[in-house]
Order: sequence, then C-alpha cells, then structure tokens
Amino acid sequence: MSGVELRDGVEDTRTAAYEVLAVRYGTLVSRKSELYYRYESYREPDTEASMAYYFWILRSGAKVVLVDTGFDPAAAERRGRTCLVAPLDALAELGIGRKDVSTIVVTHLHYDHTGNLHAFPEAELVVPARELDFWTGPYARRAQFASHVEVGDVGYVEQAAAEGRVRTTEGTEQILDGVVAITVGGHSPGQQVTVVESAGGAVVLASDAVHLYEELELDRPFAVMHDLEQMYAAYDLVKNLVRSRGAVVVPGHDPDVFVRHGGDGKEHDQVAVRVG
Repeated sequence: MSGVELRDGVEDTRTAAYEVLAVRYGTLVSRKSELYYRYESYREPDTEASMAYYFWILRSGAKVVLVDTGFDPAAAERRGRTCLVAPLDALAELGIGRKDVSTIVVTHLHYDHTGNLHAFPEAELVVPARELDFWTGPYARRAQFASHVEVGDVGYVEQAAAEGRVRTTEGTEQILDGVVAITVGGHSPGQQVTVVESAGGAVVLASDAVHLYEELELDRPFAVMHDLEQMYAAYDLVKNLVRSRGAVVVPGHDPDVFVRHGGDGKEHDQVAVRVG
C-alpha cells in the first residue's frame, strides 16, 4: 500500500496496526463560559458542561505504548478534579503492568498528562522539543503558565532527558512503526497530535489540541491557550486528516468519547473503550 503524506514530507506507511484504548479516569463539572475562550462573544446562554479525563493505550502484540499518563490523584484533589480511578489502578484493571510499557508519548506537559510518569522509570519518553524547551525556560514560571503544570513532573522529564531517556520530536515525525507525532502548538507551546494506525484505519488522538467534539465542530477555541492562531491551525490540520484519511478523531476531554465508541456512559462502571 502506498504511503500517504501527512505533513513536512513524512509518510505514513501503514505498516503496523494497534488496538487503541481510551482510558477514562477523571471528571469535572464546569460551565461553557469557563471552558471556551471569550464564550460571551457567541451570545449564547451559559450552560453546565462536563469534561472527562483520559489517557490512551496502544497495543500491538506484546508491545504496549502509553499516550500520556493522566493526573496524580493528589494533584487532582488539590485542583478540584474528581478522580474516578487512579490511572495506575486503571492500567492494572486492564492487565497492564508498569514494566510492560516500553514507550510513553507525552503530548504536552500539563499536569493532567504527566502525573504518573515517575511510575515508569524504564520507559522511553517521547516529548515535543518545543514543549520541553518552554517548560524548562524562564516564561514557564509566570503565573498564567505555571498554574497548568506540576513543577515536580516537569523536573522529572528534565531529569529523564539528562539520563538519555527522552526522545524529542519536531514538526511531523514517525516516532514508532504505525505512529506519527505532529507538533501543532496552540493549547500548549508544543502541543502534540498523535496519529495511530489501527486495524480500522487512522485514529487521531488529538489530546488537548481538541478537548471537545463541539470545540472542533463549531471552531470554538478552548479557554486555556498559548497561541490562538496555532490553535485554529491545529483544528484545520485535524479536519484535514478526517477529509484526506477518513481518520477517527478522539478529543482529549469529551465525555461523549465513551458513548460514540460503544461504552456504557456511566462514569463508575467502565474504565476504557476501544477507539481503534
């Protein structure tokens, strides 16, 4: 099968197929005015809105790759988030041990994506270079940025880099057989989208490049952002992957992910759904 160019000359050769699972471990009840940037500009009534918290598992034979690791339950409690199941317990429920994980794709360094990295001291971390550079740089200490990360998590990634366990990515790269990473920015300086080949075709793990289906469908930027122009460009890229590849888009925080992929929709009854 011929390759399909994604961007920057990198081809997806479709040589590996993964089972892709979305693991739901947390929740937050909020309002649209808190989730969307300048929501008042849409001149619509403010309503209650919910977010789910996910990380993702890629499995191919004995190979297990994580995309992010969720938040630390203690950090979540401090920040007013509800932990439905500790991410490490969720992995155990799915029959995955810590030593089974060979690689962790870190889409960005916000607290709800890095909280359990320390539990995998032997895993290689794949991190966008722009993301690592920013969060270890001087502007990361400013209050409007600093509130989105845990200093200990960033320090852990920095130490792992010093030990040679971090592989940084730029632009669009095939990071594993059947897995392409695309740095898009927007929500976070080096926000990354992960395109995975599953048996059913391409799956776009948008992470926080797209938090909610409505965000993408209505072209409404999320409230937490680093660069508005790059956030819009990320939406365009994801939409193009749908048009050109027929890709399935998996937002990073939409409770409806479970419903659309055959889950029970009940927060306490099911840990994961297959999205690819």
